[in-house]
Amino acid sequence: MKIKNGNIDIIALTSSLICAIHCAAIPIVLSFSSLSSLHFLENPYIEWFFICLGVIFVFISLWPSYKKIHHKLKPLLFASLGFILIAIGRFEFTELWEISNTVLGASLVSVAHYFNWRILKTKRDHQH
Repeated sequence: MKIKNGNIDIIALTSSLICAIHCAAIPIVLSFSSLSSLHFLENPYIEWFFICLGVIFVFISLWPSYKKIHHKLKPLLFASLGFILIAIGRFEFTELWEISNTVLGASLVSVAHYFNWRILKTKRDHQH
């Protein structure tokens, strides 16, 4: 069974959005004392899991789509900028610094997959 790149982009877009929501919501959720038992959600392994998942999706979706199908740099540039912001957020100067860079970076990776999905969809629609 072969998964089409468009489907991978939808999965990648969703995982990037979940990552952005996770990074934005966890500090707010944990600030409520009754929810302090949810501190396990602030686990660095969860963060690294989403980052690695994002990199994997770039290599199985964005790169092959660029190389073999559309040759448009926009999705790759957005994903690169997103991962740069996520990396900058790892420096943790302040909590706001980490959260804002990570949320913005994950959102840009999500937008990159959206652009790739739209480009692939447009190409597919024009072929019929």
